[in-house]
Amino acid sequence: MNLTRLPRAFALSLTLITATAANVGSASAQELSFTAAQVESGKALYKDLCQMCHGSTLANGQFGTPLKGEFFQDKWKGKSVGELATFVFEKMPPDKPMTLTEEQYLGAVAYILSRNNVAATETVMSNDKAVLAKILLPW
Repeated sequence: MNLTRLPRAFALSLTLITATAANVGSASAQELSFTAAQVESGKALYKDLCQMCHGSTLANGQFGTPLKGEFFQDKWKGKSVGELATFVFEKMPPDKPMTLTEEQYLGAVAYILSRNNVAATETVMSNDKAVLAKILLPW
């Protein structure tokens, strides 16, 4: 074994391992994103279908739980955007669940997030359930 080559080989291996780890980390890291257009479409949908239960402020409804503020954030703390989107898709509206388009559901989620002080971005919210499952809600 040539000891003079060991440090160079070790350094090269360490560099490759570090580069690989950095790429794996960035490939799996997902950011919460939705656009202002998604928020606006979600707002219109909310007024038509959700406001009657959850209220005009998202927290003053007679029949639905608050969708903004401490109660909502505590309920969804530590959960993913995917879990929230799946819940909305599978349960809302209560009398007609799973009847809206994918874009409508994502718009509703974007609107709810925006009303919980999450800023819109330039990137549309993904409709890929696997991607959404990796994005944790910010509370």
